[in-house]
Amino acid sequence: SLPELPAQRFERYRDELGLPEQQARLLSFDGELGDYFEAALEADAEASPVGLANWITGDLVARLRELDDGDGEAHPAGSRVGPHAIAELVALVEAKRITSQAGREVLAKLVAEGGSPAEIVEREGLASISDSSELEALVAAAIEADPDAAEQVRQGNMKAIGPLVGYVMRETKGRADGGEVTRLIREQLGAS
Repeated sequence: SLPELPAQRFERYRDELGLPEQQARLLSFDGELGDYFEAALEADAEASPVGLANWITGDLVARLRELDDGDGEAHPAGSRVGPHAIAELVALVEAKRITSQAGREVLAKLVAEGGSPAEIVEREGLASISDSSELEALVAAAIEADPDAAEQVRQGNMKAIGPLVGYVMRETKGRADGGEVTRLIREQLGAS
């Protein structure tokens, strides 16, 4: 049997996996990148194909290009980040065990050192805060710290929510889910 041609791969990525055309085309017509993507798909069923494509063609390739010194390491297949590692990282982000920001920190460590995303998350203390009582206390502290912004949010000015969310994100070092923080602020202030 013949290997899958790039045009066939493109159609499969677009039609079966639901990738946007631009990503499907990039992964299909760059054989090495497509093979890396395929290996990542096979490595972890928890990571969505679209999420994998986004992280591989976006964050990973960009990070590798930043560090490229002309030795060919700018390609994921030649990096310390194996397909299984990127799949594990994407699964952690999609399961909300870490935030996207924490995922980028983990990716930076993977590019520099290799290793396991779960071990890096544990070692660096990057796991998302899932304790709602802890988040509720931080939201209350943010409201207390900036009563002017809180009052503006109560009055319906949702742009004023930014400093309150920022306070919580600083306190948690980016480990809180921004959407959840926003929901809790609205809940505590009675804003819709």
